[in-house]
Amino acid sequence: MKFLRKLTVVLIMAALMLMLFPGLGVYAASDETVYIFHTNDIHGRAGAASADEDGGVIGYARYKTVLDEARTDVGAANVIALDAGDVTHGTNFATLSKGESMIKLMNKVGIDAMTSGNHEFNYGPDRLLELEAMANFPIMAANITKKAGGASLFAQNEKVFTTAEGRKIAVFGLDTPETMVKADPKYTRPFDFGAGEDGKSLNALAAIAQAKINALKAAGADYVILLAHLGVDTESVIRSDLLIPKLSGLTLAIDGHSHTEMGKKIKDKDNNEVYLVQTGSHFANIGKVTLVLTDSGVTPTVKLLSYDDVKGYAKDAAVQADIDAFHAANEVVLGEVIGKTKVELDGERDHVRAGETNLTRLISDALLKETGADVVLSNGGNVRRSIPAGDITMGVALEVLPFENTIITLKVTGQDIVDALTHGAGAYPGTAGGFPNVAGMKFTIVTTKNSEGETVFKEVRDVLIGGKPVDLKATYTLATNDFLAGGGDGFVMFEGRDPVGYYGLMLDIFANEIRELSKGGAFDYVAEQRLKIVADTDLEDMEDITPTGETTLYLLAGSLMLLMSAALLLSRRKIESK
Repeated sequence: MKFLRKLTVVLIMAALMLMLFPGLGVYAASDETVYIFHTNDIHGRAGAASADEDGGVIGYARYKTVLDEARTDVGAANVIALDAGDVTHGTNFATLSKGESMIKLMNKVGIDAMTSGNHEFNYGPDRLLELEAMANFPIMAANITKKAGGASLFAQNEKVFTTAEGRKIAVFGLDTPETMVKADPKYTRPFDFGAGEDGKSLNALAAIAQAKINALKAAGADYVILLAHLGVDTESVIRSDLLIPKLSGLTLAIDGHSHTEMGKKIKDKDNNEVYLVQTGSHFANIGKVTLVLTDSGVTPTVKLLSYDDVKGYAKDAAVQADIDAFHAANEVVLGEVIGKTKVELDGERDHVRAGETNLTRLISDALLKETGADVVLSNGGNVRRSIPAGDITMGVALEVLPFENTIITLKVTGQDIVDALTHGAGAYPGTAGGFPNVAGMKFTIVTTKNSEGETVFKEVRDVLIGGKPVDLKATYTLATNDFLAGGGDGFVMFEGRDPVGYYGLMLDIFANEIRELSKGGAFDYVAEQRLKIVADTDLEDMEDITPTGETTLYLLAGSLMLLMSAALLLSRRKIESK
């Protein structure tokens, strides 16, 4: 009994000690630093071959050295490398292997997780799953499920990291519902992107994200990071900066899709500030978020590391050797010179997505010549780079048009064409991948001022086909790419139309036109302007000259009545003169 009493006293004293000095008996994690590195929208810019200039691209060989230094600094467990999508497509380096070259380099660098971007679907979902199987890291998108059965597209949509001190950091992925129309619809139709039938329900996507956050927290996550490919473009209905205010419990949001350089605090549903970060595009920058973790909370610091910031780092030899090997294999195919231009052919993103350039005219005219259609309508987002003056190689042509689109012709009405132009130009003066590049027709974009005094799109008018006003009820032959013909970029007015002609790869038609233009030496492409932009204030005294078929009949009838009146008047004068 005395022994039991003594043991009880000892246990009580021990309990009191634990209460007064908890650190003596229960492990408490020390303060620690975690580095979150992130990239987005690399679009195949893996890095130059050893003999070439970097061109401002950081590349995977240099990135590996940056990551290795960080791992030495705070320990491998406290460095997480993430990618926010659109990495496996966009240059010959990526497309010739259908993304495999990029995945292999990401494995070697030590990428820990990526979210799927819309361009990951460019090779089709079967190839995307093959790339997922090749990767040593998860490719994630918690909002993508199969319509048949409801199973997730990807095997793993989250990943939990354990820091050196035992804290849990969970990462989950979301892909933009715009993938429904910003990848080929034939690839995306079998899937639900978690934002309603039209892909525009922000609340539906927020419910999926919140459920994921709640589940990860319930499973023991101390911190939750959203790895998203949503973007902040004003043309997008679902954006990361609109999603965060509908969520609770996020520590950090890493984004992609809009090619924006940003590190911005946004208040969540509980009025807590959450950093939203994005690095721009094309490996021009690396994002670095430093998280200082304590038992009382987390303090983030955001930094964007530019090419100039890291160009002094040596390139990892093993990664560079792989890059060189991929470049050498590709060069056999891509080195063929197919033509020569006297001037730069402008394919800059902001130009082709908000207007016409000499390059978009050349491409559209080549399609018109090849197909013999009445009109051509393609999307500015299809054009991915400019061509400098000088020799044009097949590799450059492939970088201009990397999507392997085929050209088809459809029978459409004049109303369909006007609707398509209105839809494609609707974001002007902002940029949009669906901006219409045309041939065989001309049109005018009319702008106005909104209540804040900003210039915005008002309407499309003065549509001319073959030099004549469009007849809304007439049928025309339209040449376009299979992406738009399937409803891509939201061109639903073309969806479901049976093709009347097939004309092969858009790239081949473009390359053949360059060969033809270069037969007499370097060419300077000059083509008539087909797009006019005016403000509505300049049209106040003008009448709309874009008549429908019905309006045309009214005009003809009116003209006939005037002629008849003139004839009667002349006849009456003759009678009176007699």
